[in-house]
Amino acid sequence: MNLNKFEKFKKVGKVQQMEFNKTIWGYTRVSSKEQSFNYSIQEQKKDIENYALKQNYTITAFHGGTYESAKGDLTRKEFKALIESVKKSKKKPFAIAIKFISRFSRAGGSAIGLVEQLINEVGVHLIETSSGITTETESGQMEIYDKLLESKKENMLRLERTLPGLKTFLDNGNWLGKPPRGYSINNHSRRKNLQEIIIYEEGNIIKKAWKWKAEGMSDVNIRHKLLNIHQYKISKQSLSAMWRKPFYVGINTNAMLDEVIKGSWPALISMKIWDEVQRRLESGKRKSGYEKAKVNEHRPLTGFIHCADCGAPITSYIAKKKQVHYYKCQHGKGGNMNAYSTPRSKKIGVNDSFINYLTKFELDNQDNEILRSQILLLTGQHNSEKEVSSMNTKKALEKLQMKLEKVNERYLMDDNSDESAYLRIKVKLNGEIQLLQENLKDKPEKLSNQEIILDKALKFCQNISNHWALGDIHKKVKIQKTLFPEGLIINPKNREYRTNKMNSLISAIEVIARDSETSENKKATHLSGLSSLVAGTGLEPVTFGL
Repeated sequence: MNLNKFEKFKKVGKVQQMEFNKTIWGYTRVSSKEQSFNYSIQEQKKDIENYALKQNYTITAFHGGTYESAKGDLTRKEFKALIESVKKSKKKPFAIAIKFISRFSRAGGSAIGLVEQLINEVGVHLIETSSGITTETESGQMEIYDKLLESKKENMLRLERTLPGLKTFLDNGNWLGKPPRGYSINNHSRRKNLQEIIIYEEGNIIKKAWKWKAEGMSDVNIRHKLLNIHQYKISKQSLSAMWRKPFYVGINTNAMLDEVIKGSWPALISMKIWDEVQRRLESGKRKSGYEKAKVNEHRPLTGFIHCADCGAPITSYIAKKKQVHYYKCQHGKGGNMNAYSTPRSKKIGVNDSFINYLTKFELDNQDNEILRSQILLLTGQHNSEKEVSSMNTKKALEKLQMKLEKVNERYLMDDNSDESAYLRIKVKLNGEIQLLQENLKDKPEKLSNQEIILDKALKFCQNISNHWALGDIHKKVKIQKTLFPEGLIINPKNREYRTNKMNSLISAIEVIARDSETSENKKATHLSGLSSLVAGTGLEPVTFGL
């Protein structure tokens, strides 16, 4: 029986495919930044190239080329990129070539599991070019695995040898790593195998900050003073963390030490200042005569309003004895501002002044109808323009999709096609298609639906102040942020408000309300600037979701 006619149906497995594949990828790596400057990576690359030349392999890609620790494979960015690329690649290499297996991984057992996956599931081998060992044979695989385990063992032995030395280094009063701000390591001392940590100019500025903190000054005021007097900028997180670093008093609390010890570097502050700062930090945790809160139902404008004098957000508190609510400037420039008006208060309460401010944006029925008709007119025009634009976008999208189909078909039909060129074109076309698809999502709403939304929004705007006054804390905050997305600026003296940005509809209402106060003839010409509201934001943002 002649079986030759079935030869064309014979399936080719990964092993057969690997045998005829003469392309490889190279991978290079060093452990530290210092090693990356001593030509180690170039030397590894040259060795791989020489091996490929002798064995008649073609190198189609190089990965790595930087410094990464091999202790954990999943934490290495370039290594992960190599593995992901080889798994996703349509034209896979025969093998990944490395000068030394230890450059591939030092993770031991997990690395062996990864190599098993590469060989059996992905169909890619490993080659150590310095020895010529490959995973093509069972014996070669075992040698590679032994080398991976040996690399793991070397790492463990190295750590066992290094840790005692590091601990002795710390016991002698030295510091591991970069010292905190205000200090630097004298580079000249390294040549003598000594560590000398010195205080430089920044340290003298920080020393003043410690003194101010010990005197009771708040972090906000300290940062403000450092900036104004010394032009020294420090974030609130960095300043807060600084108060909890014993390094500044000359103490080392490294986890490797058996007990806390005194370091060999000069202390920036005295123990007296350190103790006083810690005492104030601890007392700040305990409950005092007033309770601060980010947002409270009686102080909903906390953090939303800013001081006109210094620009800082206004905070708030309750005086517990009197149960009186106050707003307060963080820098103390605006003083305390009563939240509510009372018979004994000299000035109007901040909450009440805000309610008065909201009444500026309330229209009567006649002005409301003018605004409604003009917005609907502009919306209709805008939607017509968007319909035309949408049709043009759909046509362009169809052309791109047809172009992508032709590119895919050409690549699949031609075995000799350039994969890298194909991928570049495909990524470019997919990006353009995705952009057009995103544009199509921005379709105009039906006019009837927009009329309902607009009516709700305008009805709400007729009595904004009442909605805010009667709403719970969540409703109040939502109204505030919707009307004035960047917050308000308050003048602590006269309790007047101003803002740099407001909701588009509210801005239009303000213009109408202002014009109505000075004109008896209420005409639609007042609304000449509304086109930006319709074209820029549409109607959805002005519904408030309330």
